[in-house]
Amino acid sequence: MSASEAGSGVLDVALGYEPPNGQGGRVWIRLGGNHRAAALSDSQRKRLVSAVLEVRAEPQARLVLLGVEVEGLRASGRAALRERIAFLAPDGGLLSNLNAWENIVLPTGFHRPRQMRGIEAQVNELLRGFGADPRALLDKLPEKMTPYERKLTGYVRIWLEKPDLMLVENRQGGLEADERAAAARFSAAYLESCPGGTFVQLDVAAGP
Repeated sequence: MSASEAGSGVLDVALGYEPPNGQGGRVWIRLGGNHRAAALSDSQRKRLVSAVLEVRAEPQARLVLLGVEVEGLRASGRAALRERIAFLAPDGGLLSNLNAWENIVLPTGFHRPRQMRGIEAQVNELLRGFGADPRALLDKLPEKMTPYERKLTGYVRIWLEKPDLMLVENRQGGLEADERAAAARFSAAYLESCPGGTFVQLDVAAGP
């Protein structure tokens, strides 16, 4: 059976993950909109994120991304699928030797240099909309940023990439109340920019 045949029943699934041997941590999310994968343990969350970023599930597990059954895909198909997916780590996933501006524009400048025109105005507007002063933030290295500034910088970088699937881990962890309120609007800004996109927040399971 071909990959297309195997995936014929999952065309409306943005993120589907079934762990091996009936283990906990199953995730099944439809295409489009804002979603939450709640109450995953730390190990379950790490396994899911690893599978998505590698576009490959461990043996006996099942992975569906953007309507495609991953099992059986060739390397070119995996690479093409990976380009449509973005992941925001809790710390923003920034390069430590680059300032905020350089972190934000690096993917666009490298992969889509023609889109650099006018990007500064877009970045400034988005940062202000989330309560940040571009002049104060953009020159900072990650080590000088607050936890919120690191998350926001990583988010703006991803927002510019316009992915079809945005996976966000522990979006509001470690933030003050006003910062949590601002981070809660990440999904709305993304979906306004990418109306057909899918935003998925991976929550941290509550402790015992």
